[in-house]
Amino acid sequence: MIAALLAPLPAAAQGGAVTFEFQGRAVSVPRVGTKLEVVPILGLLGAEAAYSPAAGTYGVQFKDHTIQFAPGQRSVLVDDQLEEVADAPEASPGGVAVSVAFLERVVLSPLGFHLENTPDGYRIVEGARFPDVVGVRVAAADFGTTTTLVVTLARAAKAEVRDDTPGLAVIHFAGATPQIDTSFPLRSRRVRSVTADKQDLTITLTEGVAVLSWHALEGPPRVILEVGRRPPTPTPAPLLSQRRRAMPLVVIDPGHGGDDTGAESAVGMMEKDLTLSVAEQLAKDLLARGYAVRLTRDGDQTRALTDRTALANRLDATVFVSLHANASRATSARGAETYYMSLDKASDEDAAAAARLENAAKGTSGNGNSKLDLILWDMAQAEVLNESARLALDVQRELNTLLNLPDRGVKQAPFVVLKGATMPAVLVEVGFLSNAAEAKQLADAGYQQRLAAAIAAGIEEYLRSAP
Repeated sequence: MIAALLAPLPAAAQGGAVTFEFQGRAVSVPRVGTKLEVVPILGLLGAEAAYSPAAGTYGVQFKDHTIQFAPGQRSVLVDDQLEEVADAPEASPGGVAVSVAFLERVVLSPLGFHLENTPDGYRIVEGARFPDVVGVRVAAADFGTTTTLVVTLARAAKAEVRDDTPGLAVIHFAGATPQIDTSFPLRSRRVRSVTADKQDLTITLTEGVAVLSWHALEGPPRVILEVGRRPPTPTPAPLLSQRRRAMPLVVIDPGHGGDDTGAESAVGMMEKDLTLSVAEQLAKDLLARGYAVRLTRDGDQTRALTDRTALANRLDATVFVSLHANASRATSARGAETYYMSLDKASDEDAAAAARLENAAKGTSGNGNSKLDLILWDMAQAEVLNESARLALDVQRELNTLLNLPDRGVKQAPFVVLKGATMPAVLVEVGFLSNAAEAKQLADAGYQQRLAAAIAAGIEEYLRSAP
């Protein structure tokens, strides 16, 4: 919201008109209560102001700037960016009246001017008082225990998150004034409101919710915040006793666990045991290559699907890899597959079937996201999906090469465990437990080591060439 300026109307002008000066010229502007007729001020600047009876709005044109506002409405369009103001303009005898705060912040600042006090009113001076406006779009994804907020910026701007006040997260922009795009509604059960004031974007959280982590990303520029209750859902200890953050961090997710056994071979091998075994070997391989590693589970625990990705977000992971084993009615099906996220539909029926199977895991936390929320999230994640595709290609290529497997290709499907990742994320189906011969291979410790080595090589190939 736009706060009122500290300077009130000059004392000499409290009872009548206010004098505005600009480049040696002056105009006497009538007061309407606590507001001022704005049309004479715009005329003094040489700006064109026109009223549209059909739309009920005033349009201001000055050089390459356009501003639109309407009496009684708090939504203002400034250079094609929708902004919410604290005090709406009012209809007046001269057309429309605005507050001094509205005049300087909404009208004059975008045009490149600011106000200086004089004994009888104000002087309009070149040079905006406020930093350049940056448009922001806020999208949210609610998970079982956390919410991920993606604040996408219209241009690059230095930002810092402050959470000193309970219940508030403030993003401060060092050289920009945030302007919220209100055409994209925000829905989250952990966020009450998002408002803009001067150089701060203030996020009001629901009771008991706090910022768990945040980081900035580029391409497009955005700030990612993970919010939830403190302490968060317990997670296993890091594989490294001290994780050096200069290292790329790989979060490995052994699929299933606890009561959720996943797929099962004809001889009783359970997917949850296979994925943990391969994950542990993959962690050792990545550590030997110089990467930091964290597992979403280090034993036979139940983990909600959405909480696994949320952990990677909280840790600001470089990549997220979820390990699974496939099953098919066609018992001849064999080979590994690598998936990355799709929020709408799978790349083929086999991919859709795989997603249905993995999404049916016990311990899944519902999120209640609407179709619109998913569209907004998809927009916020567009760049991440591109990087996820590159990671999937690198991993699948190494699996095919090192294990001499039939190329089942890279696919997309709406896997719950990948939804909401703010880093490149893939899901690897290491083979088919429904194929008796392949299930026997998957049970072999030597083959599991080769699987892990291939996945590690694919991850390393991606990290070496990542932007």
